[in-house]
Amino acid sequence: MGKNKKFIACLLIAILCLPLFGVFVTAQSGATKEDSSTIQTSLAIVTGTIKSREEVNLRVNISGSAGAFISDNGNITVTIPKEIVYNPNDFTTKTNIPQPFKLENVTSDATNYRLTFSIDRSTIGANDAFNGIFEIKFGAPVMTVGDAYHDAQTFAVDYAGQNKQVTADVQKQNVAIMPLFDKWYKGDFDKDGVATLNTMDAENNSFQLVVNYRRIDLKNVVITDTLPKGTSLIASSTKPSISGDTMDKEGIRILKVTGFDANGTATKYKYVTEDFQDKIHLDKETNRFTVELGDLTVDDTYFIEYALNVDDVNTGLQQNVAQLSANNRADVVKSVPVKPIKHFGTSYILNKSVDKTALNYDDNELVYTLRLVSLDGDAIPAGTTITDPLDERIKSPTLLPYDDSMVDMQLVDNEIRITTLVDIPKTNKMEWRFKVNVEALKIGDLLSNQAYLTVENNVIYSNAVSTRKYDGRISIQKVDNHQNPVAGAVYEVKNDQAEVVFEGATDEAGFLVTKALPLGDYTVTEIEAPLGYVLDSTPYPVVVADQDVTPIVVGTENKLQTGTVTLTKIEATNRENTLAGASFELLDQDGNVLLEDLITDEDGKVTLELDPGVYAFVETDAPQGYMLDEEPVSFEIEFGENNAAVEVVKENSHVFTPEPVLPEPEMPESKPEIPARAPTKPVDTPIVKPEITLPVEKPGITDTPKIEPIVKSDKAETETKPDAKSKSDAKPMKLAKTGDQSEEHFILLGVTLLLLGAALLWYRKSVR
Repeated sequence: MGKNKKFIACLLIAILCLPLFGVFVTAQSGATKEDSSTIQTSLAIVTGTIKSREEVNLRVNISGSAGAFISDNGNITVTIPKEIVYNPNDFTTKTNIPQPFKLENVTSDATNYRLTFSIDRSTIGANDAFNGIFEIKFGAPVMTVGDAYHDAQTFAVDYAGQNKQVTADVQKQNVAIMPLFDKWYKGDFDKDGVATLNTMDAENNSFQLVVNYRRIDLKNVVITDTLPKGTSLIASSTKPSISGDTMDKEGIRILKVTGFDANGTATKYKYVTEDFQDKIHLDKETNRFTVELGDLTVDDTYFIEYALNVDDVNTGLQQNVAQLSANNRADVVKSVPVKPIKHFGTSYILNKSVDKTALNYDDNELVYTLRLVSLDGDAIPAGTTITDPLDERIKSPTLLPYDDSMVDMQLVDNEIRITTLVDIPKTNKMEWRFKVNVEALKIGDLLSNQAYLTVENNVIYSNAVSTRKYDGRISIQKVDNHQNPVAGAVYEVKNDQAEVVFEGATDEAGFLVTKALPLGDYTVTEIEAPLGYVLDSTPYPVVVADQDVTPIVVGTENKLQTGTVTLTKIEATNRENTLAGASFELLDQDGNVLLEDLITDEDGKVTLELDPGVYAFVETDAPQGYMLDEEPVSFEIEFGENNAAVEVVKENSHVFTPEPVLPEPEMPESKPEIPARAPTKPVDTPIVKPEITLPVEKPGITDTPKIEPIVKSDKAETETKPDAKSKSDAKPMKLAKTGDQSEEHFILLGVTLLLLGAALLWYRKSVR
């Protein structure tokens, strides 16, 4: 039954512990994922829709708070439907990836391309909140109404255990509509439909003028194209699959369509620039060129292509306008808005710092710094907002000087808010500082806070900076060997560079408190002792840490300078005769026994080292043959330097022993005369040499008194006086009184009675 009860009790305890175990596992799981929990990924089609034979711009945004980017997150994988990509080479030739991102490889299966990107975590500090954007660009195929292409395409990005998807509609073109004249841009467009001119790779800024795609007769055709200011013509890249001479004139090439499919889409081309090289004219002053194509028939469809180099990155938004003129048709004008950008994507970090991570007890000022730094890519856009909420213990924040033409910096509801007014280019490292008062912070309190950055897909937090308030003082407590405070002891404190950072003397209470010291290692050393005390030059190591909430206490001790006293025991009638073996006690001025069993040596002396004070020797046992004198012998050890020994003398007088008178014995009348027994020679009993008992230390004595060993003379070997201890242990001898009977009679009587009793018992047993 007892075993069953124990089993039931153990089972109940295990059941009750299960919820706690679940809480523990949950906490551990949360702790494991905490580093990457702030990471956000997003995916967007910049133009919103995918149009037939136009550029697709897929934007990937990765952001996270400080400390979130760890190796466990892995690489970034972007999945793109295969059918929507006209030429997969665009992934490497058109994609310009800013740091810290890097395209590692492109793989594919039956339905999708997968692009793998790595992140160089060495460029993202542990204290940096990070936001990065890169764009993947590729051309879409020709898609017409009723064909097999899906009407919607889904893209995905995977990173740090997250999967984000975006679906874009496909805008197909009608089969029947073919342009008479059009202008196509083979580069990238932003979300507003503006063609972005790549300032790093000009060949990607490729334009095509499509002439007579409708395939009709045209008379005296002239093409005019006015280029944006700050740009110049360069030849676009050629395609090996196209036949003909790849020469260019002023950066211009002309291609003739040599084949169409059943839907009227151009499928084959040939370079024919050499046929029109004298018909191409460039006016560099007006930045305009013309191409005279002449009369065109239904078999003449041309593509005029070129690329633009950006000479001035600050030209802003412009229009690139082209025109077709023919004698038998109205003029057709096509315009494309353009603007130069430095990169396709951007990446930047936010971090925060504080000037003091530990604040001494008498310091109440902190200075915080916020830094916004571009790692690579396009400028940090205007309107970027940084918010720094302040702890309620932070008072009176003051904004330090900043450039108000670039940012707006305000204090709103105990928050620092910074908004960029203009785009911040990579060359500009923005930094803002503000000063605060933390007088409300108590010693031992920890003050932590962090800023955050609001980006397109996330709110990301900077590193948290912390300051702890501590007490950096050292309190030195000085006492003597009786635990009494010692004033006037001088100390110095040195840092780990052996530099003296503080010096002072203890007060009347024996205390000395240093100034507030910075965090670090120190040594405390007494360099001067007060009069009457022994210097303690021991260096005491002390560590000032930010965990210290009260002054660090260093307790040290000064021993009082002792004095020597010598007691000499002499014979009263002959002062030259010193007496060994006398026993004394030492008393303090209140009559308390401090030491016992102080035995004079062969020279009749007892020598002690004593602290300053008033004392007395009291004799407790006189040498053999001398009278005990219990009169105290007082003396004083003076405070201060005691170089000369105190001498005291104690006299002893001989014991007077009168000659004993023996009474005459009374003789009994009727008893026979007992012959007198001859006296026997006394037996030489060996005399035990007394043990020397060391005195017992009593309160008030610094050291064990120095007692010279007692050396006995020849006389002492035959006549040894026992010490107090042996005297108390000796068994007293009992002397027989006159008229006493011998104890032997009683012993004999007892034995006889025992024998009689035993005989009687044996007889009774035998009778039975």
